[in-house]
Amino acid sequence: MVSLRGRGKLRIWPAYFDIRYSRSKGRRVPRDKAVRDPKIEDIEKAALKLGLKPILQPGAAYSKYPWRRTGLLLVDKKGSKVEVINMIAEELR
Repeated sequence: MVSLRGRGKLRIWPAYFDIRYSRSKGRRVPRDKAVRDPKIEDIEKAALKLGLKPILQPGAAYSKYPWRRTGLLLVDKKGSKVEVINMIAEELR
């Protein structure tokens, strides 16, 4: 049986928005859009405001930092991943 988990969804990790990380360490937004120590709950609220129907998966670990269980957010795919990440970053600020 084929798993439908995450179909039509994008995986969003808190590391994408963390100003403490360099681009090579996992940050996906420019420094001026990044925030210090973003919480998955805050990212979820921002995605909810944008109408992205977020699904929170607490306890998930980003592959670059398997010892940090920050959680994962699945959001609707409304454009490219870069566009969605930038929309969320704007809402976080």
